[in-house]
Amino acid sequence: MGTLLMLTVGTNPLPVWVALHYLKDNLRHPIHVRLVHTKETKPERDRLLKYSRDVSAVDTVETVSGNPSTVRNDITRNLKDNLPDNTTHIHVHYTGGTKVMCVETVAAAEIFKMSLLSRNIDVETSYLDPRADAGATLIDQNGNALVSDTRKGVEPCLQRIAELNGFELGPFPYEYWDELGNNQTRNCPAPGTLSAEQVTQGRVALRNGYFTSPELLEYGAYAAFQGALTNISRQCLDRSNYRLFHKVYVRRADAPDTSGKPFELDVVAVLGYQTVVVSCTLAYEHARVKQKGMEAILRMRQLGGIEARAIVLCGASRKAQQLIQAELKEETGHPSLSLEIWGKDTWYRLQQTFHQYIRTAFGWT
Repeated sequence: MGTLLMLTVGTNPLPVWVALHYLKDNLRHPIHVRLVHTKETKPERDRLLKYSRDVSAVDTVETVSGNPSTVRNDITRNLKDNLPDNTTHIHVHYTGGTKVMCVETVAAAEIFKMSLLSRNIDVETSYLDPRADAGATLIDQNGNALVSDTRKGVEPCLQRIAELNGFELGPFPYEYWDELGNNQTRNCPAPGTLSAEQVTQGRVALRNGYFTSPELLEYGAYAAFQGALTNISRQCLDRSNYRLFHKVYVRRADAPDTSGKPFELDVVAVLGYQTVVVSCTLAYEHARVKQKGMEAILRMRQLGGIEARAIVLCGASRKAQQLIQAELKEETGHPSLSLEIWGKDTWYRLQQTFHQYIRTAFGWT
C-alpha cells in the first residue's frame, strides 16, 4: 500500500528538493523515492541525494533529455523491472527537467498502469508553481493545492540552498596574487550577522541620510531589512522562518581548495527557501550602478536559483534608477527581471520600502 514518488531532475534542483520535502510526508506510506535524471544532471542528482538522507528508500534512473521515445522506454522498462513491493500509487512530480522528460515520464507511468490489467495502481502528478497568487504552490493534476505556500514551514538554511545549486559558503581560504606580484592568502569567514551596535549605527545613518562608507550603508540595509522582517513576523507567526546575513562569501563547490575565486555578497536574506541579495554602493553614476546590477543578477541566480531576487541599493536619483532598471530588463531579455534598483530617495524610508517589497514581491502578508 505504498507510493513510488518519481521526481524529474533538471539544472535547478532547489524546487525539486522543496517538493520532496513536502510530498514525502503527505503521500501514502511507505514512500520510495526515485530521481529521474540525465547524464548531464548527475551533479544535481547527487546533491539531491545528499539532502534526501531522511528518506528511507531512494534510488535513481538515468535517461536522456530530448528523445521522447527513449525517455518513455527507459522509464517504462525501469518500472517493469524495479517496481517496489506493495506499490499501489505512482506519483510523478515534474517541476525539474526538460519538457520531454516531464511529459514522457508521466506517459510511461500511465502506460505501465494500463499494462497491469490484474493490478490496480493509481498514477498521480504534481507541479510546483512559483507564480501562484498565494505564493509558491504545490498543485496536483486537477489544479488542487496540495500545499498553498511551500515557503511556510521550511527551515531557512542558506548552506542547503547554496549546496543544492552547486556552491559553498565560507569559511574557506583563498589564494591570490596582489598588485606587487606576491602570493597572498585570504581567509573568507562564514556568513555573519551584525552586532546590536552595528545595527544601531546603520539606523542612525538612515535617519541622518548620510553614509561615510559603503559598509555603513550595508549596516543600514541590514537594519532596515531586519526591522521589516521582524514586523511582518509579529503580525503573522508563520512568516518567522527567515534568516539575515552580512558579508556572505560564496564559491563553486568544485573549486580547488585555495584558488577558487569567491564572490562576496553584502546582505543576504533567506525567506523560507527563497533568497534576496542586497548589493550596496554609494555610487550614483549610471555605468557603475548598472554594472552592479548586472553582477547582482548573476550572483543571485548562482546562489539562490531562478526564484532568487536582488536589490541594488545605491546613490542614484529616482529618474536614474528607473532608467537603469529598464535597461537591464531590456538587455538581459527578462521582462520580469527579479532585480530592483533603489536610489538615494529610499534611504530615509528604507524599512518601509523593504516592508512593502516583501509584501508585493513575495506575497508575505
